[in-house]
Amino acid sequence: MRAFILASLFAVTLISPTLARQNSQWSHQRVRQALDLDLGLHLGVDLGERASSEPSSDVETATSTIVPSASASIPSITATSTALPVSTSGLYGVGDGSKYATIHFMVGNTYTYRLADWMVDLTLIEEAGFDAVALNLGPDCWQKNSVDLAYEAAAKLNTKLKLFYSFDMSTFGIAGDSDAATIASYINQYADNYYTFKYNGLPFVSTFSGDQYNSAFGRSLCGGYDYVRSLVPSDMYFVPGFFFPNNQTIEEAKPCIQGLFNWNSAWSTDGSAVSTVTDLDWMAQLGPITRTWLISPTFFTHYGENSLNKNWVYAADNNYAKRWEQVANISAPLVQVITWNDYGESHYISPRPSSVQLEPIGTTWVNGNNHSPWARITKPYVQIYKNGAADSLASDLIIWEYRTHPALATATSDPLARPTSAELLSDEIFITTYLSDAAEIRITVGDDETGAYQAEVGLNHFSHPFGSGGLITIGMWRNDTNIGGTLTGERAIIEAPELYDYNPVVEQFWHDPGWEACA
Repeated sequence: MRAFILASLFAVTLISPTLARQNSQWSHQRVRQALDLDLGLHLGVDLGERASSEPSSDVETATSTIVPSASASIPSITATSTALPVSTSGLYGVGDGSKYATIHFMVGNTYTYRLADWMVDLTLIEEAGFDAVALNLGPDCWQKNSVDLAYEAAAKLNTKLKLFYSFDMSTFGIAGDSDAATIASYINQYADNYYTFKYNGLPFVSTFSGDQYNSAFGRSLCGGYDYVRSLVPSDMYFVPGFFFPNNQTIEEAKPCIQGLFNWNSAWSTDGSAVSTVTDLDWMAQLGPITRTWLISPTFFTHYGENSLNKNWVYAADNNYAKRWEQVANISAPLVQVITWNDYGESHYISPRPSSVQLEPIGTTWVNGNNHSPWARITKPYVQIYKNGAADSLASDLIIWEYRTHPALATATSDPLARPTSAELLSDEIFITTYLSDAAEIRITVGDDETGAYQAEVGLNHFSHPFGSGGLITIGMWRNDTNIGGTLTGERAIIEAPELYDYNPVVEQFWHDPGWEACA
């Protein structure tokens, strides 16, 4: 069944946070302005279908050059190919020595889901190399029903994936005993389930936020979460995503947690280059308890005052490759990718959504932008993170990401201003290759001259300028022989867009000699 699901899905063109809660159709509230948080989209409608929950080194650098052409003139460029190094200094945090790759999944974007949809997504997530799925959800009853479907899908697939709750505490009640009992009841239902992710033998539980007040469940911060724990007979391994917005300290939270994850470490939020500075600072403060490091490919959102009132972009050029490299160097016990399907802030690595019902008013930048190649390139990153090296392979994968207009373009018909911090982005195409053998990668943008990049076996990263724009064509050559043809992408780079769109298009080129041999 999994083979059929994968074949069906990749036979079509595939193409997502954190949105605030609104009260009618869209039910994830505006909290960022007050708390400077990023929230997830939840839809406030009844699902109607509830399912049974029980299961039946060193960095190597290679210089690449532009192939000259008489017809055009682009400044010469230099690119680097980087083999991701891994720390050998040992595992930080409490655990059994294993490393786990998890991914953040917005249950609030599953209003249209039925069992088959969950089966497709879990199949693709497992194929991408992940170990567990963080089910981020709000209090709407239909979202709980959808989680039940996720567990049923896991059982039907007999998947290796595990599931765990990530409660969106900006939307769940956090005032008193009854609110604590609600959270505990969710945990207890699946605490002993075969498909629940357990760490140190305990059900793993996380949150988004939950420290936005000076109290929790009518008690102090730790008093509140300790009370929730007292209602969970199995106990829990509690690793929340706190933001500490009211000058609280990590030290205050340590008595009632087993770890923390720092949501905003996945990007640079201040315009500087993304780095491990925040990671290492939290590591020093946490000491020998579990840290979950965050990875995300991009961040762009463009909502006006009549919608979610969020209009900015982070400096996230080639962010997915950079953060995976940084996390591998830190050797973290847990990593989490943000996200599988949070469309409104553009950092989804899933296929593009099939229904506009998933999106609030004004989401103009999602349906045309494919991100599924990010999922396909994830497995070697996970292997490097866990084992220090990616598996060798007999096939070749090239992915490239780009925007469809320059960073400082002026939109002709957009009612909103250019997003804040757009000037921090570079006008480049970012190319990642995962190859079975060395090859020359050639890229042409419109009528400009062709760029040629020498890629080694395994993972390589290059960048190429927008030039004068146009459609992008990429191919691979070995010994001056083209391998697998060339691929021209779906969307061109243009100078003057109608609407601002800083959500990257992600394309892929795939070559499998085994498929050719079968002819």
